[in-house]
Amino acid sequence: MNRFSTFLLVLVAVALAVFVGTTHQWRFSTERMLQPGTPLFQFEPDEISSISIKNGDQSFRIERIGEEWRLTKVMDDFASPEAVNALMQTALQTPVLDRIESEEIRDDKNLSAFGVLKSSLQIDFKGDKPSSLLIGKTSPDGTRNYVAFQNSKIVYFIPNDIVRLITLPIENFRDRRLLPIQPEQIERIEFRKANTTLNLQRYADGWKILQPLQAKADDDAVEALVSKIQSLRLENFQSKDKSETSTETQLASSTSVHFFPTDGGSAYSIELTAPSPAGSVSAHLKPRNIRGTLSANASDLLTPDIEPLRDSALLRINLDMVDVIRTETNGSRQDITRNREGWSTDSPNVRNLSKTLAQTKVTARLPATPSELSKCGLESPIKRITLLAVQSENTPESPAGKYTVGAIAIGKPTDDGRVPVLVEGTPEIRFVAADLLEKLP
Repeated sequence: MNRFSTFLLVLVAVALAVFVGTTHQWRFSTERMLQPGTPLFQFEPDEISSISIKNGDQSFRIERIGEEWRLTKVMDDFASPEAVNALMQTALQTPVLDRIESEEIRDDKNLSAFGVLKSSLQIDFKGDKPSSLLIGKTSPDGTRNYVAFQNSKIVYFIPNDIVRLITLPIENFRDRRLLPIQPEQIERIEFRKANTTLNLQRYADGWKILQPLQAKADDDAVEALVSKIQSLRLENFQSKDKSETSTETQLASSTSVHFFPTDGGSAYSIELTAPSPAGSVSAHLKPRNIRGTLSANASDLLTPDIEPLRDSALLRINLDMVDVIRTETNGSRQDITRNREGWSTDSPNVRNLSKTLAQTKVTARLPATPSELSKCGLESPIKRITLLAVQSENTPESPAGKYTVGAIAIGKPTDDGRVPVLVEGTPEIRFVAADLLEKLP
């Protein structure tokens, strides 16, 4: 084989490789798959690392940082997860209505006729295959737009839903949530108003109130309150007024809510000012250090009453920890004991005692002062129930003997069909329905 034949074979092989490579690239390119009726974008939302938006002189970026989205470039603040999700879902649901091939366009002059040669309106989902989407001219009815991907001469005709979103001001993409963490990430909550503090702490067995008194909290009520606060949004954003007076600063710090996360990080704080004549309230969010307005109704959730958050159960007790139920009625005493076979009496009132006490709801409370105890007949109660645990052997922690697990004293019934109850170790008298007497051993 002569030199010319060898050269010719090499040239053919190179040409064939280029043809196969470009044909394969075209066959499997993203743009070849974009035909009328197919979605303009095809990506996995979890794979998007950032979103860049250019709208004339307004250019900003939304970046994924850990589990959160942040606005960068123009400002540094949390981005609204709802706005980010709306952008992605709208993009994924945007169909190609028509497609103009590059052969029909030929040169840049024809490309500029669609308004996509030098577009001032662009969006780029970093992490998907296509580059920036350039937004071109709008249809005469204002409902559709010509678009093209950067460095491409193929033009698409699409509905303008995505266009309307990216032309919104940057304020629309800021996070308006007052509380940007999930309820399960909260360990402690402090509500402060003037000189009073309501302090809630989450433990392994549920929420407890630590201030202004120590009591079991209603887990469902606390979770519902946190959920409602989490749904609150700022009505608008305010710039920090440098001429803010010391009086306004004092008002802002006198009413506040502080959410302490389980990871031990900085608290998320909401400080409120007094309502304006129009009824709106200014909120200062920390550590974001931003300000915005809330409706008066929204601010009511941030200054809750303690009573709805308290556990309304008369007494919660684990009967498995109890070995003796001691009942005292009109001076007579009876012990109901438990052994390996069960309780010494097969009464349903004994077996269901823990359920009865938990399901009996407290309807009112009074401080357990000597005068109130006397008025309610609790100095000489008509019935007393003491729940005892028996320690059979001495241990380093405690000697053998009987120990009180819980005790209640019941006073004389009132005219409105209730009975006062004093739970041992608590500073208050609790009122419950009088039918409790029929349900006890």
